[in-house]
Amino acid sequence: MGLSDYESEEMGIQIRYYQDADFPQYEQLLKDIGIYDEILDKREIIQKKIQYDPESILVAEARGRLIGTVYILYDPWRSLIYHLGVHPDYRRKGLGNKLMDEAEGKLKARGINRAILFVVEDNEQVVEFYQKRGWFILGQPFYMEKEL
Repeated sequence: MGLSDYESEEMGIQIRYYQDADFPQYEQLLKDIGIYDEILDKREIIQKKIQYDPESILVAEARGRLIGTVYILYDPWRSLIYHLGVHPDYRRKGLGNKLMDEAEGKLKARGINRAILFVVEDNEQVVEFYQKRGWFILGQPFYMEKEL
């Protein structure tokens, strides 16, 4: 089920689709990266997500260890890339770019020519990462949430 093989300086890294058996490692990865959401990242929610779209979560794996991830939220009207993250031990090796290449490629293959993503406003390093990839700031929207 692998999408591609990506060779870093030290080891081969495989990018593939998330599977439910990955959850314990996946949950820890999100916590290690600092992007874990106690509500949205519950196993039951992620199971529903991959049942709805089995290609919506990509993971990077090295030697059986999950080291990176990105979500793809496909909608013909407005698609979203979300939860891009790389374990701190594997940053600055091009893996974030490779995960984004895969995510953007998946959306493009589905006919999407424009997508959005969210970045914390004062996270200059992340803003710069996306701008180097051709992303641009649309404005200053704020995030609202309501429990239903």
